[in-house]
Amino acid sequence: MDQTITRAKLAVVAAGSVMLSASGIVAYGVVEQSIAASVGGGFAGLAAAVMLTLAKVRTWTVDTGVERRQLEEAKRQAHDTHTRYVAAEGALTEEHRRRVRDLEAERVHLHQQLEAGKAALEERFEAQREALILASMETGIKLHLAGLLNAPSATAEAKIMPFPGQQVSRERAATHPADPAPEATRDRGAARP
Repeated sequence: MDQTITRAKLAVVAAGSVMLSASGIVAYGVVEQSIAASVGGGFAGLAAAVMLTLAKVRTWTVDTGVERRQLEEAKRQAHDTHTRYVAAEGALTEEHRRRVRDLEAERVHLHQQLEAGKAALEERFEAQREALILASMETGIKLHLAGLLNAPSATAEAKIMPFPGQQVSRERAATHPADPAPEATRDRGAARP
């Protein structure tokens, strides 16, 4: 690209020098009243002008210096953005690792607290259990010594209460004793008499 710019500059310098020469020839033709010199100088000046115009057009179409600078700036910005993104991603990853470590430490701490609380509750339960066993044994002994745990020696006779207007005879009550195991008949699906 630098070679193209150098060629364009050389063409502009050459066209400028040809135009200067052509204007000198035209001036000489006017002073000497030579039509051939004036026309030749004019054509040389016109050719130099065309050459200068073509050099400018070529420079305008081929020279991409502004676009290259814009491209370099865009690349630099993209690189900066990429660098910031990578740094942010690294920071986010490290923050995630830190949070995972913190959560793991918190979980271990809570597990230790739970185990300590569980052990304390078990100790308290065992202490209360022993106290309850002693109290129940003491109560059982007192009830036994008071005679409240002994089986009754005499059985009371069942009393049948009739519905109003109904007379029940003792013989009928004695011949139809109460069902000894009503739960057993219910489990087999049998109906009571």
